[in-house]
Amino acid sequence: MGHYIANLRDIQFNLFEANKLDEALGVEPFEDMDHDTALDVLREIRRMSEEEFAASFVDADRIKLELVDGEVKLPESVKKSLSAIYDGGWDLLGLPKELGGFGAPPSLRWACQEMMCGANPAVFLYASSALMAGIIASEGTEEQARRFAAPMIEKKWGSTMVLTEPQAGSDVGAGTAKAIHIED
Repeated sequence: MGHYIANLRDIQFNLFEANKLDEALGVEPFEDMDHDTALDVLREIRRMSEEEFAASFVDADRIKLELVDGEVKLPESVKKSLSAIYDGGWDLLGLPKELGGFGAPPSLRWACQEMMCGANPAVFLYASSALMAGIIASEGTEEQARRFAAPMIEKKWGSTMVLTEPQAGSDVGAGTAKAIHIED
């Protein structure tokens, strides 16, 4: 047994009993997701998180990445963990159907992400480009969605977000800048 064990009973309690997820299942926009399907998703994410995904936890933290001929080479164990999420389509869980996703309710997606991130934060963040693509598609222009979101999903592009302000240091919450949309 690995380092990570998900508390599935607690997750189920919070989703179905405390927060009444069943009331949102089976109706738009989650009409394709019923109680049993949601449970199956949780069970499979738990299994995958505790097994294949958690397996590269140490390597993802300790083995330095290599840049070879313009490409970053990942440790084999990390590739296997990424395959577990990509082959199962779990990176697409929270995306809307029009972007190729499952259209799962946010609370179910968050519970699944909690298990994956708990099992292996480095690999989870690496594999979360579809989440960023969803944000670009919903908040960006059609051109930005076509140019960035679609390839991020199709090609499994990685993504990152770097935030800093001179007066805030590493405390991004202390930042005072404000974005203002300018038509151009």
